[in-house]
Amino acid sequence: MALRHQDIWQQQVLPMLGARIRSALARLEAGEADRVEEIRLRPGRPILLRGGGQQAWLSPQLTVEDIRETMNILSQYSYYAFTEQLAQGYITIQGGHRVGVAGRVAVANGKVTAMAELGSLNFRIARQFPGVGEPVLPWLIHEGRVCNTLILSPPGCGKTTLLRDLVRLISDELGLTVGVVDERSELAGSYRGVPQLDVGARTDVLDGCPRDQGLIMLVRSMGPQVVAADEIGVEADAVALENVLAAGVAVLTTAHARDLADALQRPVLRRLIDGGCFQRGVILTRCQGIPALAGVVQLPHGRWLYRRVG
Repeated sequence: MALRHQDIWQQQVLPMLGARIRSALARLEAGEADRVEEIRLRPGRPILLRGGGQQAWLSPQLTVEDIRETMNILSQYSYYAFTEQLAQGYITIQGGHRVGVAGRVAVANGKVTAMAELGSLNFRIARQFPGVGEPVLPWLIHEGRVCNTLILSPPGCGKTTLLRDLVRLISDELGLTVGVVDERSELAGSYRGVPQLDVGARTDVLDGCPRDQGLIMLVRSMGPQVVAADEIGVEADAVALENVLAAGVAVLTTAHARDLADALQRPVLRRLIDGGCFQRGVILTRCQGIPALAGVVQLPHGRWLYRRVG
């Protein structure tokens, strides 16, 4: 049974923060806490809360010790046990919440190997919105099959949220086996290998795995009918997607772009779209601070199947 947002706030978010930060956030009213999507913590600055297209500062002004105390809690007082994950720039905690880290890094042979000194933290609250994919899914079914689909939007418009719910619906409502490559632990929000967000009963997740490798691994090992991955954009992604499609597996994925025209300016996306790899394009925008469906296009030629008016 999914936790209410208030329970997530009380049970999963607040306990992971240093005492002064936790005390300040505990004073938020329920409605204010419900809107929080990010908690940004920087020494010498107040707490910055972001959500719903708005932001607000919250006392007290933080110290290095506040950041260090929070990091100790996050790492269960075993900072070095999280060295590899921190080198990727984040930690995923129970509930699927992702904590981004910044500061001074250690580099060896041109590769980041560790976060040597912490500077700031960004808590991104994992929020599930069951049902957001229901108006979209019918546009993605053709002759009883799931269309290969590319979801486009600028950052912060709900690509990952929509993809997650489409995976859940395809798994639970359509009864198909789905494989998810979750390179940054955002789609399924896995904690110690177990998805914390509902991605469906027939879904298998490769957590923390590079997209290009994970897509092939899933096809070879788990026999999915549909695979999903977030934020494609490099040549290795294109090669992996082409191999997956050659195996007869349907693909759902996302990319950063304002619209189809913007996507076609990006070489990797243009190659995949012009090459006929995708049959549907879903375009998202933000309306009054809330993610909204701008339209659905038939690919590769871009004919509108649905377009939001107003």
